[in-house]
Amino acid sequence: MSDNEDSFDEEEDGYGILKKALHVELPENFNPNKIPQTGEEYLQHVVYERTKCKTWVTADIDRNKFKNQQTFKLELDKSVKEAPQSLLPSREWQTQKIEDFTNFRNFIRMKMSKESSVASFHEESFLGRVKSETPQFSEMTQYTQAAKIRMLQIISKHLDSIPVGSSVGETMGAWLYAILSLLEKPLSPDSCHNLREFAKRCRLLRSNLSGETSADLYTPLNLFICIVSRFYNQLDLADP
Repeated sequence: MSDNEDSFDEEEDGYGILKKALHVELPENFNPNKIPQTGEEYLQHVVYERTKCKTWVTADIDRNKFKNQQTFKLELDKSVKEAPQSLLPSREWQTQKIEDFTNFRNFIRMKMSKESSVASFHEESFLGRVKSETPQFSEMTQYTQAAKIRMLQIISKHLDSIPVGSSVGETMGAWLYAILSLLEKPLSPDSCHNLREFAKRCRLLRSNLSGETSADLYTPLNLFICIVSRFYNQLDLADP
């Protein structure tokens, strides 16, 4: 994986709402100018057209003409102070962690034997489990996207009660990594909001650590911020 910005956005997710329904390949003698005569030829033309589409499309807008008509100005949230520079991860570290995360995500998805269908869990005891036991693959893979987002929301709110100078424990970190690994892309607005709130809380916890803090306290926070910002494309929350 390269160090450029686009390298963090490249992921072919074969699951969730982006999974392939049919496997279609272009023949060597494919002629894009030929009118499709069969359903298979029509799908081949669809695949061909898709290869010509850009991943990102932006509009070229002259913003100068809007300056005198601006009625509202959105201020960036600067309420969270920056973490000590010594705690921030390098770009190379972030690139490697995203590659590891992507490989792990692909590996566990190959092991999934059926679609997730369990939409609820015992919320009253969930936080206690997160603090005392590691997540089980057979359990985590049965929950729907909504259930996993709810788990993330509960843990995220708990981060507000972690004392200044402390961080996410090893067991809780395992639950968070498992949840993030099993979320489907693209994110719904609600899922995106909860991921962003989680990352912001991680940034706040990290900002309250001293520059001499041991790596086992700030490294998990760096990892979760990296996954949310780089893998799930919330780049305004990313470290440099």
